[in-house]
Amino acid sequence: MKRLTGYGLILIVLGSIWIFDGCKKGDDDPFFSIHSRKARVTGDWTIEFMERNTTQSLSDGSKAVVDFKIDGDKITIKVDSFETSHDTTNIITTGIVNEVYYRFDRNSKMDHVFSYQLTKEKSVIDENTSISTYDKIVTTIKDRATGSWDFISKIEKNGVNKYKNKERISLIFESKNNVTTIVTTHWQTDADGIIIPGTYDYNSIIESSENKYANGEYAEIWILKELRNKKIVMERNIDNLVQTQIIDSTSTSS
Repeated sequence: MKRLTGYGLILIVLGSIWIFDGCKKGDDDPFFSIHSRKARVTGDWTIEFMERNTTQSLSDGSKAVVDFKIDGDKITIKVDSFETSHDTTNIITTGIVNEVYYRFDRNSKMDHVFSYQLTKEKSVIDENTSISTYDKIVTTIKDRATGSWDFISKIEKNGVNKYKNKERISLIFESKNNVTTIVTTHWQTDADGIIIPGTYDYNSIIESSENKYANGEYAEIWILKELRNKKIVMERNIDNLVQTQIIDSTSTSS
């Protein structure tokens, strides 16, 4: 299994097809490689690092800059609100990655799984009674997507290559499934840390959704900034959004 890390999207692949290919496409591509570009992409990938910055409009009319970051098996979501009637709010949520991978096979099929868990905890102590109140919310999210991948041909603008042949890759999604589980717990303890009878409350909610897309209805276009035998760096810009991911390889792909 390979690991993802990078600016834009960085994939790391181990290919088993030995074909001479000396054509440099991306800015940071090696000048010469014995692996074809397809062989370098084909394989299983896990995300080692990913960062995505977006500006979102909230239900109260304010806006927020949301920074979503994966670093190893840790997730951090930072929300900075602005254009509000009160002071800027900074909210940080942390979590762990349960499973994440992209699978690109030689027949251009794609499979993607991203499962992670976010935890929010809050505790308050009443100084008069020494009673502590605890609230905990654990949200587990699992996304699964299937589709296809392929290289994109070159694009010329005013006689100049804007993108070289196979410098970009398209991920065309056919289906996306999501299962979200939210578990909330509430309890109180006395001065000795013992749970007070009747204060413990547990609630679990499971929500699921499934979306299917016509061919080409939902696609992502990534620029291959760097494509090596064991490393791919890809970048995606959408309305001034830059998404970054890094993948590293820990096993041989076939």
